[in-house]
Amino acid sequence: MSAKTKQALTVRELLQCSGSNLDPMNIDTSEIRSLSEAMPKDGNIDLNNAEVLATKYLRGADVCAELLAIATAYVQNTDTFKKKAYSQAALVNSEGYFAAKNNGKRPDKITDKMRTLYADMDDDYVVASQKHDEALAFAKWVNGKYESFNKMHYMCKKILDRGYAHERMAGFNGTVNGEEEEETNTNREVEDLEPDRKKKTEDFDLGW
Repeated sequence: MSAKTKQALTVRELLQCSGSNLDPMNIDTSEIRSLSEAMPKDGNIDLNNAEVLATKYLRGADVCAELLAIATAYVQNTDTFKKKAYSQAALVNSEGYFAAKNNGKRPDKITDKMRTLYADMDDDYVVASQKHDEALAFAKWVNGKYESFNKMHYMCKKILDRGYAHERMAGFNGTVNGEEEEETNTNREVEDLEPDRKKKTEDFDLGW
């Protein structure tokens, strides 16, 4: 056993949600893409490939399930930063903006509508909103792939089940047909021997 023990993977490390550095645009999706391309375009799945494809789609669903957990955490994270940026823009930054527009003096009255309008054009809030939109799109994409892989895995299993059922049925019919053929051959042999038996009986007729 190695002296170095592999460090346990915590949920925080798995979800990568302890900070705001996660960017869904930087996640490697090559494996998911290759699994998606394995889906038959015409919807026709050969029985011989169904078992391999079922395993691949199960792998795809597993990868997407993990990414979906990350995506969910990321959506919540970006939503928090979006709300924070909005509050900062509406309550703090708007004060300086309207004061600059009023010769450096704070206006006597800043309405909620004025704060909202300013917040919508605040650079930090716009960036935070874009990140949140990307997070939602990322989560929706991963969820869609997860559902697709699950459906394809189920379809492959159904194809395999039908194939196994046909094999069992073919084996059963083969046994029955074999027994019937053997019985027919036996009856034919008995019929062929019948004239000989009658002849032998006549030869030994004692005239009683």
